[in-house]
Amino acid sequence: MDVIEIIKSNVPLDWVTLPQFGKLIGLPHERLYMAKDKWPQGKVWKRVDNKIYFSLNGWNEWLDQQGIQKALEYETTASKLISQSKEKGAGTSSSRTRRRRKTLPKRENYELV
Repeated sequence: MDVIEIIKSNVPLDWVTLPQFGKLIGLPHERLYMAKDKWPQGKVWKRVDNKIYFSLNGWNEWLDQQGIQKALEYETTASKLISQSKEKGAGTSSSRTRRRRKTLPKRENYELV
């Protein structure tokens, strides 16, 4: 059954084969096979009778969870940066080295004799 046929059939769908899942999310199934170990087994993918299946619901839940985790990490990092800048003082530069000012060569005064 083609992916478009599955979508048009309005059948509640969760577990799909590796090639079908690849078509649905837009990744080649060879790449999915290698990447599957990064995702929780039993929630996002599972092996049944030596075939790999992916859960659409599990995938969406995992993606949502990753988005929340990334947002929390960003918030934590941002608050650390703000607190560090307050500790250093508002008007100070965070650079350790100062820029050298350009200086003109000294004029030498010659006396006419």
